[in-house]
Amino acid sequence: MKKEFMPVILGSDDNAYGLARVFHERYGVVPIALATTILETSKNSKIIDFKLDAKFHDADYLVDYLADLGEKLKKEYEKIFIVPCSDSYQAMVSKGKAKLKMYENAFIDYDKLLKFDDKESFYKMCDEYHLPYPKSLMCTSKNYESVVAKIDFGYPLILKPNNSNSLEYLNASIEGKEKVYFINSKEELLSKIKAIYNSSYDGILIIQEFVSGDDSNMRVLNVYSDKNGKVKIMSLGQPILEEYHPATYGNYAAIISVPGVIPIMEDIQSFLESIKYTGAANFDIKIDAKTKKYYIFEINPRLGRSSFFTTPAGASIQDAYVQDLVKGNLKAKIGNDEEILWLNLPYMLVKKYVKNESIIKKCEKLRREHKCFHTLKYKGDYHLGRRFIVNLQYARKIHYYPKYYIEKK
Repeated sequence: MKKEFMPVILGSDDNAYGLARVFHERYGVVPIALATTILETSKNSKIIDFKLDAKFHDADYLVDYLADLGEKLKKEYEKIFIVPCSDSYQAMVSKGKAKLKMYENAFIDYDKLLKFDDKESFYKMCDEYHLPYPKSLMCTSKNYESVVAKIDFGYPLILKPNNSNSLEYLNASIEGKEKVYFINSKEELLSKIKAIYNSSYDGILIIQEFVSGDDSNMRVLNVYSDKNGKVKIMSLGQPILEEYHPATYGNYAAIISVPGVIPIMEDIQSFLESIKYTGAANFDIKIDAKTKKYYIFEINPRLGRSSFFTTPAGASIQDAYVQDLVKGNLKAKIGNDEEILWLNLPYMLVKKYVKNESIIKKCEKLRREHKCFHTLKYKGDYHLGRRFIVNLQYARKIHYYPKYYIEKK
């Protein structure tokens, strides 16, 4: 008799570990994960069956491997599905989906996916569907000086590559390289642009208005649309602290889940259903501290790296995969049930760097109520080897936060 299901995770980061944890904790399943290497986040885990191959970054090779694996798994399991944990893996499976029909996923079209990864194209979609985003200018290596001269918003501002997860940017050797640059003057802006274009990167750069407010003005919205393109799960979080190491700048480090809905969630639901989006996505949103207006920064057409918080908050994106693609009975859950605190760093850093006293009081209350969750601290996998890895990661953050932290106004 066949077993019920087997997930195939693509990646080995925090995202992949959070998925594996939910599949193991709720269903007793040890998922398969394909990766070029095991990142520190998932090292020494007993709840993931890793298949490692340096050639998984080659799209054709990966798709052929998945197709062969799928044929074998279908002999043992009733249902199988894939969960990509990075933009590049998502692009690979979308482009090769014709060969992956043994999996239950309804992958989005590759051409549509390209529009999400490319911020210039995404902002055009925002204009079409009346979704607000910060003032932005695009520049290239040939026209950046004239574009900088046209800037009609003040400093500080934000500089970022069109797609910080593209291989072109990831592989570029840039002094002081970051995913997002916080720029305080015209001179600093020109200097940083020149440094980027002196590398192998020759793509578009985005110069963007800085929306006022600190990390607590950010919102992250995680969404799951079923295989018919209907939005079924929406889980909103309030990031209260971000990562500040140059390699991870902009990723969330601490989040308080927000029960219920806010108006922009309805606009995003309408947008996703209009374009027939399927699968997981997450949106970075910010509330301007002065105007209280919401702005969308980007859509990631995959699970968010911090999306594990959606599970204890009551609107689980991870569980949605099973309920939609295996059980076939995914019920709508628009908004969280619970207010919880999710951490990906030691709590002492929250107390040190979060300046809002009301937020600190809320964090203390949630901790007293045992509503504090760490993706990586899973008691079902927290043996000595895992404890060493997690504690080492947390110790590094204690070391580098004082060096890289930026106070935003």
